[in-house]
Amino acid sequence: MQNDNIAITRSHLGQLASIIGGTALLMGIIGWIWQGSLSDIIIAALGIGLVGIVLWAALTPHEFRAFISGRQARYGTSAVFGTLLLLGIVALFYVVLQRAVIVMDMTEGQRFSISEETRNILRQVSTPIRITGFYSPRMLAQREIDDQFFRLYEIATDGKISRNYIDPDEQPAQAERYGLTYDGEVFLSFLNADGSVDFTSLSALPRSESQERDITEAISRLLISGTLTVYFDQSHEERDPLSAEPQGMSGINNGIQASGLITFPISLIDLAAVGGNIPDDASALILARPTTDFSEAEIAVIDRYLRKGGGLFIMSDVLFNENAFLRQDGLFSRYLWENFGIRALDAAVVDEVSHGQTLLESVSAAVYPENDIARRLDEENAPTLFRITRPLEVIQSASADVLNGKVITSSTQSYGETNLQLLGETETYRYDQDADIPGPLTTVAWAYNRTTGAKIVLTGDSDFATNSLVDTSGNAILFTDSLSWLTGFSDQVTFSPQAYGTGSPVIFVDGQMLDLIAFVTVILMPGVVFAIGLILWVRRMRA
Repeated sequence: MQNDNIAITRSHLGQLASIIGGTALLMGIIGWIWQGSLSDIIIAALGIGLVGIVLWAALTPHEFRAFISGRQARYGTSAVFGTLLLLGIVALFYVVLQRAVIVMDMTEGQRFSISEETRNILRQVSTPIRITGFYSPRMLAQREIDDQFFRLYEIATDGKISRNYIDPDEQPAQAERYGLTYDGEVFLSFLNADGSVDFTSLSALPRSESQERDITEAISRLLISGTLTVYFDQSHEERDPLSAEPQGMSGINNGIQASGLITFPISLIDLAAVGGNIPDDASALILARPTTDFSEAEIAVIDRYLRKGGGLFIMSDVLFNENAFLRQDGLFSRYLWENFGIRALDAAVVDEVSHGQTLLESVSAAVYPENDIARRLDEENAPTLFRITRPLEVIQSASADVLNGKVITSSTQSYGETNLQLLGETETYRYDQDADIPGPLTTVAWAYNRTTGAKIVLTGDSDFATNSLVDTSGNAILFTDSLSWLTGFSDQVTFSPQAYGTGSPVIFVDGQMLDLIAFVTVILMPGVVFAIGLILWVRRMRA
């Protein structure tokens, strides 16, 4: 009979220990770097690897010394261990490159690169900026998509813009501190000198299909934050920008500040009394429905401000008191008419076609996108709603330097009710062909002096900007874009259309799938080849 007994020697055990130990040690090191932490499995692999190496050195000390000294080991141990070492080097090389986030756009049109407009803005970044995203485990796929885009900004600024992701489920206190409103929300902020988030500069990042436009404009707003100041006059019983009541304006005040602008109260009466001026840092002055008309001294303060290129946002209302603000024959109305060709009429718009719950609630029937104020307004998809509005009149100014125009008008079936006494006392109205003003009627107008740079926006209603109505359809757009035009904010934050939109690649592979592909191609496939070779080697030893 043939003797199939196999003699196992110390040399065989040493070789086996070296293979198992080397494999376990390399796998443990790769897992440690890959995971970035020590798990129980990684610790076990490292332990097995160390034990295997020790056994190898103890069982075959001459072979171990030969391997360490670089001599060829018996029975191909060096070749086996060298193969393992090669696999480990390849795997580690992949991990290092993967962690290094090397980004290349090889499309002919550079479809997945940030635009030159964005790069011009990023060149202005000198203070560290942090992108903070909140993603629960349910939003990991979205995080992977966002991260591949955010890292482009980090690379373009050499790390001045950095990324940080927080799980709101694990850190609810952080989510509350940031004011998180939905899973997947992203915030932008400056960093303090110690690397902590400057919460005074914190702002939420808009999320839309125009991803590059959103983040670039948010960075641009952050860079100019604190450089634009808006003043609210509070000397004529205007609406309170700090009041959270339905008739207050805390909503728009908070929105202005969230955009990086500074707001302050001011008193025209006090300035006029001492012959003072509106501060030089004023980017815009808001007159949110003064109740009484201005004196000559107050108009002089406003005139000096406008001659220096100031911006004036006037919100008038239908008022029934004596000496009402911007009454048609008043001093301030005459000033606007003579210098800018715009004024408010002593009437109330009644619209039988385009209206809200009552005919006095005027809804925009037409918009005139002559400048930036009306370009985002849409009478069908984003109409504005005014509670009771005054009609405005716009004529070509006598000065060639002054341009003006309409922004919003009522329908052709509207009219201006001039009997305000009847309206105020009985809340009734009816069309009088001989007295009332036929429509369509202008409800928002603008004026611009090309020589001085002065800008004015005049509205026939102030309710549209109050807390009760500002969230209604196009009201927020009207206020925001009017203020942007007045302050020049829209000029400082510009982003032209691109030929290609920057977004996710056509085929997107998330991090987990990428790791799986890497494991199969870098470790498993070479490992299978190595295992086949090892089996053949063992079979030849037994032969």
